[in-house]
Amino acid sequence: MGGAAAGGSNARTVSGLAHRLHAARRSHLGAVRAATAVVDVDVPSPPVCAAVPPVPMRARASPMSTPANGSNPSPPAALGAAMLRRVFQISPTPIVLSELHGGRLVSVNPAMVRLSGHALADLLDQQVVDTCFWDSAEDRARLVARVLAEGTVADFATVWRTRERHRLSMLLSASSFTQDGVLYLVTMSSDVTERERRRLQFEAMLNNAMVGIAFTRNGRYQSANACYERMFGWAPGALIGRGSDVLWPDAAAHALFASETSTQLARGEAVALECELQRADGSHLWCAVRARAVDPVRPARGGTIWIVEDITERRLAQQALAAAKEDAEAASRAKSAFLANTSHEIRTPLSGLLGLVRLALQPGTSPERQRECLERIQDSAQALAGTITDILDLSKIEAGKLSVDLCDHDLHDLLASIQRGYATLAEAKGLYLQFVCNDDVPHWVRSDPGRLRQILGNFLGNALKFTEHGHIRVHVCVPRPLWLRLEVEDTGPGIAADVQQRLFKPFTQADDSVTRRYGGSGLGLSICHELAQLMGGSVGVRSQPGAGARFWAEIPFTPAQPVATVDDHQRAVAETLRGAQVLLVEDDAVNALITEAALQHWGVQVQLATNGHEALAACRLRSAPLDAVLMDLHMPGMGGTEAAALLRQRYSREALPIIALSAGALVSQREAALACGMNDFLSKPLDLARLSSALAHWVGVARGARVAGR
Repeated sequence: MGGAAAGGSNARTVSGLAHRLHAARRSHLGAVRAATAVVDVDVPSPPVCAAVPPVPMRARASPMSTPANGSNPSPPAALGAAMLRRVFQISPTPIVLSELHGGRLVSVNPAMVRLSGHALADLLDQQVVDTCFWDSAEDRARLVARVLAEGTVADFATVWRTRERHRLSMLLSASSFTQDGVLYLVTMSSDVTERERRRLQFEAMLNNAMVGIAFTRNGRYQSANACYERMFGWAPGALIGRGSDVLWPDAAAHALFASETSTQLARGEAVALECELQRADGSHLWCAVRARAVDPVRPARGGTIWIVEDITERRLAQQALAAAKEDAEAASRAKSAFLANTSHEIRTPLSGLLGLVRLALQPGTSPERQRECLERIQDSAQALAGTITDILDLSKIEAGKLSVDLCDHDLHDLLASIQRGYATLAEAKGLYLQFVCNDDVPHWVRSDPGRLRQILGNFLGNALKFTEHGHIRVHVCVPRPLWLRLEVEDTGPGIAADVQQRLFKPFTQADDSVTRRYGGSGLGLSICHELAQLMGGSVGVRSQPGAGARFWAEIPFTPAQPVATVDDHQRAVAETLRGAQVLLVEDDAVNALITEAALQHWGVQVQLATNGHEALAACRLRSAPLDAVLMDLHMPGMGGTEAAALLRQRYSREALPIIALSAGALVSQREAALACGMNDFLSKPLDLARLSSALAHWVGVARGARVAGR
């Protein structure tokens, strides 16, 4: 590449070089210890660009300085040109000199040759343009435009490519000058590929971090990762430049936080705390915040790194756990009180039973006195059975096995039956009991009459228990289509508002004095609540201290058509049971006596066995088929479940129905009995109405199976 300048211009060119170096030191390029200049040399060489570091103050006296004697000799132009050419050759900074318009390469230094991977001879071809280095011609055009506008450009980010097509991230400093009418572009470059790679890796780590990370300086955001922005609901980059107080619910909270943390950060200490912050939409969240100064040695100099984690769910879980623990402890205390109270509720009628029996058996007791004892024994037994029923219903509630039995029934008959049952009790206390049933209440509905009786009976029982004088009013209406409302109003002492909130929870009564004065297990209202929910309804109470109480239940129902009356059902049961062949397996002599008497009263032919072995033998030796087996579960030798499993190996469920009888009426016991092959399960003490209905049903199944040949 030719183009040697005339020797006469050397002094002028070197003078221009000195001027440009001085200007470069004062420019942004000087700040990065780089400058651009042009020199003509008197050897065959094109104009060259040199990277010259600014001269330290102590080194500014040089052979080019003015002599002390005041003379002004100019340094030899050849010396200056040789020096600059040497700097150009040895500079580690890649330098390119090209024509600004068109981009034809004029000169490159060895560092640029090494960086590009091109051969020097190839680069010195007059036809080669500097765009061979640029990955994007548009980037060069932007640089040229800025150089023409600004004169000097520093830290221009772009991408260059090597001969092997490797892409390099570069930072360029550039300037332009004119010589002999040609406008030249000088660029000095720094390869920041590795630094850029590390930066991208670091950004990727930040933006993929599962915690929010931000950097602040002087109380304002300089950067924040994607998780931080998402956490607080800010758009990408929207936090930059904002004060850190934008995340705080109010200025006072931010001021308190700043006062607590600024001292720690100023001492170079780490900050770790939990606080409530605010999202961009105004909603709040709980965060674990950790912070530390970038430069712990000089904390005020470099800013602060913040690491923030959203702990809202964890905090809510902790609060829920604490609440659950408190509830569990309260439930445990309530259950302990319940057990003590239930023991009293069981032992009281049991003691009465034993005493009344002794009284009835005393010699010389009149028949009238004996009858009175028997009636009181029945009352005590019913009270004891009611407590046990509540306990069993509770076990079903806790096991999620409480069920309803929907059927078509006459609602008015049910209400009349309940009224008759409680009228005597109300009269005995001198209370006026009134039943009001609106005209729009239908007669025939489809619901669970037993559960309706249980709910209304519980409300009435409480009203009778707590009302000393006045009246009790039962109101039944249809508040909206297909909904039934049962309401019991009394003139009792009333209930405080704080007590009302816990009345429908298990084991709960108003206070201990209520238990001591009135008794009761504290389960009735909670069972009513569960029953109403199970049927798709709800229960509630309205009351004020001293003004009585009004308990209500709203239950959905379906209209129904009239069906056979209770008398018709009882006649059908009696006809089915008359002459039925039943095996009763019971080891307890009293239970066997009572059950056998009831069966014989219904016309059933009864065969007795006292354990599982006898039951198997009786079935094997019989010539006529059995219609059903009533099987106690717990017996000596062989229990009922084992015997039922062996019978199932010979007889199907339809051919020989087996009904379990057990004093243990927990849900798990019922499930175990049905799993071993039994058809049904009845708990003791036996409800004779349920026993007759269940037995008639299964006797009918067995007879039908024999007719069908199964």
